[in-house]
Amino acid sequence: MACRLLKVRVTSMAALLSRQASLACLNSPTKCLVLKTSRQWTIRCMATVESSSVSSTGLSPLERLRQRQMRDAAKVTRLNPPKAEEKERKADALKPVSFGDLGLSDEVMEAVKELGLTEPTEVQAVGIPAVLAGENVAMASHTGSGKTLAYMLPIVQALRRDEAASGKFTRARRPRAVVLCPTRELAEQVFQVAKSLCHHARFRAAMVGGGSRMKTQEDSLNKAIDLIVATPGRLLMHIEQGNMAYGDLKYVVLDEADTMFDKGFGVEVRKFLNPLRNRSRQPEGEPFQTVLVTATVTKAVQSLLDEEFPGIRHIHTSTLHKKVTNARHDFLRLTGTENKLESLIQVLEPNLAKGRRVMVFCNTLGSCRAVDHFLSERGTNSVNYHGAIPADERIENLQKFKDADEDSVPALVCTDLAARGLDLVCDHVINFDFPLNPIDYLHRTGRTARMGAKGMVTSLVTKRDQTLAGQLEEAMRKGESLEALTNSREKLASIKKKEVDEKRKAKAQKLGISLKYSNTQGGRSKTGSQRGTRGAARVSDSGAASSTLKTSSSSRTGSGPRSGSSSRTTSSPRPGSSSRTRGSSSGGVAMKRR
Repeated sequence: MACRLLKVRVTSMAALLSRQASLACLNSPTKCLVLKTSRQWTIRCMATVESSSVSSTGLSPLERLRQRQMRDAAKVTRLNPPKAEEKERKADALKPVSFGDLGLSDEVMEAVKELGLTEPTEVQAVGIPAVLAGENVAMASHTGSGKTLAYMLPIVQALRRDEAASGKFTRARRPRAVVLCPTRELAEQVFQVAKSLCHHARFRAAMVGGGSRMKTQEDSLNKAIDLIVATPGRLLMHIEQGNMAYGDLKYVVLDEADTMFDKGFGVEVRKFLNPLRNRSRQPEGEPFQTVLVTATVTKAVQSLLDEEFPGIRHIHTSTLHKKVTNARHDFLRLTGTENKLESLIQVLEPNLAKGRRVMVFCNTLGSCRAVDHFLSERGTNSVNYHGAIPADERIENLQKFKDADEDSVPALVCTDLAARGLDLVCDHVINFDFPLNPIDYLHRTGRTARMGAKGMVTSLVTKRDQTLAGQLEEAMRKGESLEALTNSREKLASIKKKEVDEKRKAKAQKLGISLKYSNTQGGRSKTGSQRGTRGAARVSDSGAASSTLKTSSSSRTGSGPRSGSSSRTTSSPRPGSSSRTRGSSSGGVAMKRR
């Protein structure tokens, strides 16, 4: 118990009455004295209260966040309205009334009704007509927006249309469409979508991926197959063994195309596409249609896709690279005194108590294993999901998380392997390790609030993550695209350097000293913004003893001389030269050469 004097200043009578009412709600006798000055009132309040419960502002950030997590409903954050140029650029992304307006056939429409779909999403509204028209397209839309059906429905209709026009039927080992996916889990998911359309659209599909026996897959390919869903490596193995031929192949889809070309799959994808490209260059060669699908497109990836697929049409929806409006994003900043694992428990337990499904993302295998071990010791039911787990066990763990029965597991501890493509029911995403870039943040947070559902995202932010987290918060607050923050390591480095310099200047001003930097770095002159700060700066105050401040620079020294600079440092000072830089004066800065 403690007595506290609370001073509250208000600027209006209404605010005064409101503050008096709130102070009266304290769980102890309260005496208030109201003093009126010329422009404001001051409330002097003597209250005997618990020192930790004086007000909500006395709570730690973790306690305040836990109070928010205990609420039943997530708040929906409104984004700022799009700019005029964005409206013009994405004017073609308006939703039609129904799937019937997209030109789908009756048998495909029956399959759509079987799935319980009534209205197309934005990417489906724009993408389906483009694929039906035979265009090479690259569709980019946020995760959970229905991209799989955006290409699967028109391709299935095109297969049926070609069959009716030519009278040719599918032959063994000669598929007419191939969908390539970076992981077996995503391939399995796409294959299940294809199977759901088979009954009404009357076509046959097969899956070829790692983790299964080659012989079993070979037997599937020996049958008449219209569409194959595969991973690149395993499909190339079957092609090399003669289990699949290119003769009838006409449609190729690259799902998660940015991953395909950015994560080491580029060589395998090009090896698969080269025979098709060579065939299309022949005088009587048959062309093929390419569809690329992705949830994120950086400038580098778009340039690469334009180079690989000249003339391809890019379709970007209005929600690309923006946070999902139905998800609440919380950033929990850790000061260094909190235990990170204990902070995770504080966020996780209230969600599990409410029956929510939670994904916990980590940056490394070691971190993922450590979190899973910690949760198991605390008695929390969880499963692990990362690249070091065998494929069969990964699928089993994923199924345990997806199931809705009593044996299901409510918490999935995973790496970024689970951040792309997987269609899950997830109520809350927790970034135990903060993502390394905005694109990974978009993919992780895209696991929740899918297809209009509500969700929550909580990120544990350590000191080294503050800069990127602040940029993400600012961009989301303004409703801006996060793509501009992508691949901005140099920008982040400059921002961090600026913050360090500002802190250094503030410290120098507090000490009452003048801080200047040397004009030389590594023996070469620096001018303007290129001046380095490497070395030891002896900073002197007027009439006071000098003190030493160490400064550092994030810039690197090149190997060759720059134009306009002829000075070089040597192991010994030049004859007649002083070890101090010119221009030093009392109260100025004297620098030593290093």
